[in-house]
Formats: sequence, structure tokens, C-alpha cells
Amino acid sequence: MTTDAPVLICRRSTGFTLIELLVTLALAAILGSLAAPAVRDFIVRSKLTNLSAEFTGSVLKARNEAVNRNTCVTMCMSSSAGDAAPACTTTGTDWQVGWIAFLNPTCDSGANSPTDSINMLLARPSMGSDFYLQTQNNRKKITFNARGVPGLGSAGQFNIIYQDVNNALNDKYSVNICMDGLGRTRAIPYSQTCAGYN
Repeated sequence: MTTDAPVLICRRSTGFTLIELLVTLALAAILGSLAAPAVRDFIVRSKLTNLSAEFTGSVLKARNEAVNRNTCVTMCMSSSAGDAAPACTTTGTDWQVGWIAFLNPTCDSGANSPTDSINMLLARPSMGSDFYLQTQNNRKKITFNARGVPGLGSAGQFNIIYQDVNNALNDKYSVNICMDGLGRTRAIPYSQTCAGYN
């Protein structure tokens, strides 16, 4: 009886060599550096679009509530910090600090806070300092009457811009929001003004 000699099979260990890993990492770094500007542009554009939509949505809510409830509604820049009750601020021109909207049954243009917490419609906190939501004509407060008219006397303009050193991203993605005498808003290119844009 014959027995076969055992066959030794040499198995090569599988895996990546150091050179293969270094090449892969180098390619990933190159692709990452090419994609970084596009990702940055996407983030800036997305945040500016969201801020614009949130602000115009707040204006629309305040205007609609004034009409639906047949009373005045005030929307203003917020001065609240920390746990303090939200109130209108009397300084600054950057609505990015946050804003509030509240029922103003007496239509008092000097009212800076709701008479009761139940009259608060919305309170939007600050989103940080990377973006500006600046008002023109030093407008810190808008009071809509029962017809939804803000009584601005002239068109209001709000600039939504990114704090960019070379302004390249501002030219691409920043917008101006125009509010007419009836409280309607529209977004126009950053390089244009509300008065001269058709």
C-alpha cells in the first residue's frame, strides 16, 4: 500500500503593500483638494439660500398673521441674549443677531416686546457670524397693520451676504431681499438695488 506524500501548499498572504497604500492615499488627497472648493461653494450657497428663505418666510408669517387675526404684528431685530425674554433691539443694522415677531393689538409703533408671552409668534436666534443680514435705511422694526401693509413709506432692502475676504462668493451667491410698500418680498442679485431693479 502506497501513501501519497503530503502536498504543501504555500499560500501567499493577501493584503495591500505599503506602496499601494501610499499611491491610494496620494490619489485621495489630490481628489480631495480638487473637490474642496466645490464643497465650500455648495455649503455657502446652501446657507445663504436657507437664510434668505427663513427671513422671507418670517416676513410672510408676520404679514399673514396680521391679516388673519385682523390686528397689527411687529417684526424686529432681537436683542435677547441667553435666557432673557426676547425683545426688539434699538442698535445695530444686522438682523443676523436674530429676530422676533409678536402680536401688537394696540398697533403701537414703539412696542419693543409682546405684552404677554402668548402674543409671541416666532423668535429666531442668531445663526453665528459667518453671514450678514443687513438692513438698508437703518430699518430695525416692521409693523404690519390688519391689511398686511408694513407702512414702510418706501421699499425696504435687506442684504444677505457671506463674510468673504475677496467677495468672490458674495458675487456668486449673495442676494438682496426687497420689500415693497405692501409687504411683498422678492430676492434680487446682490449687485443690484431694489430701487433700480425691474
